[in-house]
Amino acid sequence: MEDSNDKKLPVKVGKIAPQSITLLDDDEIAKDKQPKGDKRKCTCKSITIAFFAVFIVFVIVLLIGAAVEKSNYENAATTIGYYSTKRVCGAKVNETLPIIFGTYDNVDTAHANGAKIVNCGDCGHCSNRRDINIYNVTRNTLTKTTTACATKAFLGGASSVRNCMEEGVGLTDDCNTCWVDNVMCDMRKCVFTCIKSLILGGGEQQGGNNKAKEDSGGEIAGDNNTMTMTNENLNDCLLCDEKLCGPAFIECAGANRRRSGIFSDIGRDDANEVCKVIDIGWWKP
Repeated sequence: MEDSNDKKLPVKVGKIAPQSITLLDDDEIAKDKQPKGDKRKCTCKSITIAFFAVFIVFVIVLLIGAAVEKSNYENAATTIGYYSTKRVCGAKVNETLPIIFGTYDNVDTAHANGAKIVNCGDCGHCSNRRDINIYNVTRNTLTKTTTACATKAFLGGASSVRNCMEEGVGLTDDCNTCWVDNVMCDMRKCVFTCIKSLILGGGEQQGGNNKAKEDSGGEIAGDNNTMTMTNENLNDCLLCDEKLCGPAFIECAGANRRRSGIFSDIGRDDANEVCKVIDIGWWKP
């Protein structure tokens, strides 16, 4: 006698839906088996290639830009006229009145009018006691300081350069503006040349006048201080600045170091460009 629990229950059998099977080819299987480290190597290689391509483009643009700028400054007029002129900036000084500055046709005319010689050439925003004294005190460092401030123009523009010059040099506001304008002129007309000079190690042009500075004690130039340097000894960046931006700077500043009779950290044609007629201590009554 069968127990009721031993009765087999009916089993319903359903149809199994067919499933599609995708077969991987050999390349896909190999790719799936590729170690993660190899994938990172591929990414790094792509980045390296891209970086190298950008670098090549940068070099090409730099060389072409520097070549164009070189053509411009080589064809520009010489600046020797700003240093060979007989015109002078004179100052009338007394104990009670403010110093009166004026431009005179020559040294004799200035002296005949009771003026002492401040700088060769016309007066400008830097033709004053404070700025010329700063020129003298910083004669061995001003170029380096200005170059460092100029690099700030790439990100911060003229305002960054102005702040840097105010903190690092301390010129009067109007004189400082002349220097900032000069830097921005270089950014427009000499930027490729100056970047190239910095990269190739020719960014600094210092020490060219060490003997002259030793002979003069670092003070105002005397008649016996002569040099055989010429502006052709300047690196390309300074030469571009001299020819393409120097004239506007001189018109604004009036006094630069050469026209104030001060030997600087830049190799110049000192025999023909450094003013020799400055009245030493002109600011004294």
